[in-house]
Amino acid sequence: MNQTEEKLLSPSEVIQILNIPRHRLTYLFDTRRLKAEEFTRLGNGRFVFRQSDLEKIKRALFEVASK
Repeated sequence: MNQTEEKLLSPSEVIQILNIPRHRLTYLFDTRRLKAEEFTRLGNGRFVFRQSDLEKIKRALFEVASK
């Protein structure tokens, strides 16, 4: 599957896959550990995530947890 065919994930799917509460994902954006401009938004302003974004999110979660 190439990147143009990569499945897009909703925030709900991401928190389910990573088994985290929604506020943890929100916190990463609020504190700019994840920068909103680096992620895809739909026309309605909602975020969608690529499978490859999961690694970025996992890294950010790890950095927060290790402080």
